[in-house]
Amino acid sequence: MSKRVLSWLVVLIIITGMLTACTQPAPVPAPTQASAAQAPEPTPVPPTAAPEPTKAPEPTAVPPTAAPEPTKAPEPTQAAEAPKAHDPTRLILATTTSTADSGLLDFILPDFEQKFNTQVDVIAVGTGQSLEIGSKGDADVVLVHSRKGEDQFVADGHAKERFDVMYNDYIVVGPKDDPAKIAGTAAAKDAFKTIADAQAAFASRGDKSGTNTKELGIWSSAAITPTKEMPWYNSLGQGMGDTLLFSDEKGAYTLADRGTYLAMQDKLPNLAILVGGQNLAENKDKALLNPYGVLAVNPEKHPVVNAALAAKFVEWITAADTQKMIGGYGADKFGQPLFYPSSEAYKAAQAESSSASTDQPALKITGKVGKEQGWPEADVKALKTMDVEYTNSKGVTATFTGVPVSELLALAVPAADAQTVEFVASDGYTAEVPLADVQACKDCIVAFQDGGGFSTVMPNFAKNQQVKDLVEIKLK
Repeated sequence: MSKRVLSWLVVLIIITGMLTACTQPAPVPAPTQASAAQAPEPTPVPPTAAPEPTKAPEPTAVPPTAAPEPTKAPEPTQAAEAPKAHDPTRLILATTTSTADSGLLDFILPDFEQKFNTQVDVIAVGTGQSLEIGSKGDADVVLVHSRKGEDQFVADGHAKERFDVMYNDYIVVGPKDDPAKIAGTAAAKDAFKTIADAQAAFASRGDKSGTNTKELGIWSSAAITPTKEMPWYNSLGQGMGDTLLFSDEKGAYTLADRGTYLAMQDKLPNLAILVGGQNLAENKDKALLNPYGVLAVNPEKHPVVNAALAAKFVEWITAADTQKMIGGYGADKFGQPLFYPSSEAYKAAQAESSSASTDQPALKITGKVGKEQGWPEADVKALKTMDVEYTNSKGVTATFTGVPVSELLALAVPAADAQTVEFVASDGYTAEVPLADVQACKDCIVAFQDGGGFSTVMPNFAKNQQVKDLVEIKLK
């Protein structure tokens, strides 16, 4: 066979083999035996390489500062609440400790409670605190004894008006052995100066009360300013009763209202009255008079107050019948009242009673005279009168009608050795003036008061020599 034929035969065999191979499936390699040239199978992906199918996240707690909770209507706060009106069946009375410590309130309040079917809740603190309580509308009515503070209370609109109720006086009490030797001193300011010079123990209430205010005023008049740093000066921040007990225990001097001292004297064996005498009439220092006033809290400024019951209280405590109760309290036990009534209603009732009485003169002249005199009010008004202009301590000028004092004295014929005229008021207040000065005064009169009774009007004389409710002129 030729080489040419052999070559074509080989080619034909190769073509036939290739065609056969194309008609059969190619074998699949084993999974683990893949060569580098083959495409690799997918490999498992680690959890961190690809997240699992996404799910809705669980709700998580939101920190309070990160996002607020759904807004709710705020709870009302205490500051935003409207003040609650006072119980209309109860009266809140803010008053000084002396009216409570003396026992006066326990004596008179049951009458008010019974008449008006109510209860009185008493807050007994110092006058300053009482006025502060009233200024916040936390009391319906206040009964206190600091005229300057009371007038300011009205000026600030917390009350519409102040009414006189009663008065007593202050006294200086101290150890019976009296180490500073102040016994019998006429003026409290002189006694205070002596106490300071001796550095004797002194107890101050230190509570902004009426008594504390009066005490500080006396120190000021003596040109002394006591402080807590002074070892002899004890500022306690206590009421009258506790201050008296401290003074009794520590042997200290103090300023007290007479009523509280008398009511507590059984508990004060080591103390004695050293300045002010044994009763109001013996008190030579008229600066120690201690008037009390009542003020209903103004409902226009403090709508929560029980205005109706407060008005009834003011009317009740100033009424003549209640005033008589006040004037009688303590007289049987102590031989003198602890308080003296002074309301306008009481004065009017007294003047009416005095005018109606034929046995007791409305005005009399006694003492060192040749002929004592006594006249009913109508008889005094029937005498020769004159008009006098007078400007009072508040700067108000008014015209007064009355009888010249010199002519009344002439009717009584003063004794040759008479040197002093003492004017005596119905409440025991007195003022002394040299007889010669009164006789020389042509415009000094016994004036007629609008509500009845008499008063002295003496231009150019000191204001403490002007006497209201004059009942007696005594020559000494």
